[in-house]
Amino acid sequence: MNEHDEVLDVQRLLSRERLCIDEVQPGRTSFLSHLGAQPKLAPGPWIAHRELAYALALANLNPAQRTSLARSVLVEFGREFGVGRLRLVALASGLPFGGASVLMSPRKGGGPRCCYTWALGSTAVPAACDWLLLRAQPEWALDAALPPLRASGLQTLTVLGGHVLLLVENATAAAAVAAECEGRVAFAAHPRFAPMLERVDPQASVLIWPYDALESSALRDQPVFAVALVGAPESVRLEVARWLSARDTQRAGDFELVSVTCPKRMDRDGLAEFWAACDRPKILLRGDPAWAASGAAWLRTLGAAVHIQGAATQLHLL
Repeated sequence: MNEHDEVLDVQRLLSRERLCIDEVQPGRTSFLSHLGAQPKLAPGPWIAHRELAYALALANLNPAQRTSLARSVLVEFGREFGVGRLRLVALASGLPFGGASVLMSPRKGGGPRCCYTWALGSTAVPAACDWLLLRAQPEWALDAALPPLRASGLQTLTVLGGHVLLLVENATAAAAVAAECEGRVAFAAHPRFAPMLERVDPQASVLIWPYDALESSALRDQPVFAVALVGAPESVRLEVARWLSARDTQRAGDFELVSVTCPKRMDRDGLAEFWAACDRPKILLRGDPAWAASGAAWLRTLGAAVHIQGAATQLHLL
């Protein structure tokens, strides 16, 4: 079987079985891999790691979502479970709130063993597989690596006065940023994140905020003088730059806008070791096109066979 046919087999495995990941579709069961990985947390039959379910219980869920959470199936890392014709194992991704990768294989008749990942922390658990499903991330996909966010840099900025805005994609990234700050830099957080984070100080000058909440009234009158984009693609950077330019409380030139990566995420050395520990599988790569292109080129230097899942053909699951 050639590589193109194998890719089609993987796509069929993901699109036709009863399982979907980080999305809810009629007649299918959804595995929730990470807190905030779902574009929309639609009610339905959910499976999640126990820690993730506990974290979701703190979120501002509507009644239908709370009913789904109460009925969800809780799984543990390393223990096999099944959905439809698939045999599944949840593996620790190394990220907060019970973040999980999923190893899947058909129960009968053979077929590809696939390990689905959403993002990987430095302590992610590998598994032997035929295909590794990766989402391109700036920590390893960029040739010119961005520095990770560090509390020492934030300490320097807070001395200068004003507010420092740390923009993150979701609650998983917010937790990693909060852990980096803990004990060294006081921080406040957007109401979406605050219930899930410990030691939030509403009066702190460092603000952990989601990308999509720049127009929040709580932020409108804050004297922000520095913005750190944590793991953001170019489209988000441009949107933030426009927002900064439009603020009428300060001139655009008064702002410092920097791009950093999320703390404790897997870098190139870590991913190379992880891929080797997974028995050097073929890779199906998705995500931001620029990151995917440079990430695929680097992965091929390791000897990996890489297929990029383009946006035009991307499955809803991916």
